[in-house]
Amino acid sequence: MICNNILRKLSYFCHLIEFAIKWTIRNFQAGRSDSLACLTDKTAIVTGGSRGIGYAISVLLASRGCRVIIACRGNATEAKEEIIKVTSNKNITIAKLDLSSLKSIREFAENIKVTHEKIDILINNAGVGALTQKVTEDGLNATMQTNFFGSFLLTHLLLEPLKASGKARVVFTTSVLGEMHNLTLENLNMTNYEMNFGTSMDLYSNSKLCNTLAGHQFSKRLRDHHIMVNTYDTGGAQTDIFKNAINETGNWGVRFFSFITIPFQRDKFVAAQGAFHLASSEKLNEETGKLYFRCKPLLHPMIINDEKFCDEIWKKTEELVGLSPEEKI
Repeated sequence: MICNNILRKLSYFCHLIEFAIKWTIRNFQAGRSDSLACLTDKTAIVTGGSRGIGYAISVLLASRGCRVIIACRGNATEAKEEIIKVTSNKNITIAKLDLSSLKSIREFAENIKVTHEKIDILINNAGVGALTQKVTEDGLNATMQTNFFGSFLLTHLLLEPLKASGKARVVFTTSVLGEMHNLTLENLNMTNYEMNFGTSMDLYSNSKLCNTLAGHQFSKRLRDHHIMVNTYDTGGAQTDIFKNAINETGNWGVRFFSFITIPFQRDKFVAAQGAFHLASSEKLNEETGKLYFRCKPLLHPMIINDEKFCDEIWKKTEELVGLSPEEKI
């Protein structure tokens, strides 16, 4: 038993070393998509598509003629006008979506199903870095709901228009910090805890691991419906995520972490290439269940290979977001 534990820890340590080396090298590579696809007949939803990486994804898709629905909770009029100006694509619309509210997610999904016969691309991009708010009105951990639970529910609720596409693609957003998780079935939805830098980092890391897990699990369940589901790591990116986290928490740990990651940060349009590539590249018509970084495949976290663990997290999440038997896959 002791030997097995030692070997398991050694294997995990070697995996982390290999992953860290590959990730660091890849982060500074070009990472540009070679996709030449025309998307004039496609409709895409980009959550959080008015700011940061989401805005860059929206621009890239719109530049290929794609109809883009910017799904966000704030005023996105300025972003919409800028995207139209930059791409000359007028097929840009805005739809209200607050991932921290299950009611908002359901209302958004119902509206989409009424107004759009099909959705070809769903980019689950929206997320937060750190919050002082612990629990949402739904009784869910605020960070986990915004970064993971919301996208999990949204993807389920949009299966009808995704299936109608005939060849839809779904992209989940993750982070290298997902490798640093401490996720268990018990802390999947923490609601009673002390808020500090360590807890904020754990919640963020766990939420990003869950997105990788979701991408992998959705891919297995939706392949027969011709829906390709993959996950991509944004890498270091020059966005407002740290600025917003600092303003939200005022935490010294967040400030320090923001400072030490500066050398790894790249332009948001570089970070957005991965999502654009997975959403558009004709070379990836049959690609599903993979993790990409800078437009190339990357190793999954080892825990993704634990089918029992992944299935437990999946079933618990179904319960937390209130999926009915008919809505489950």
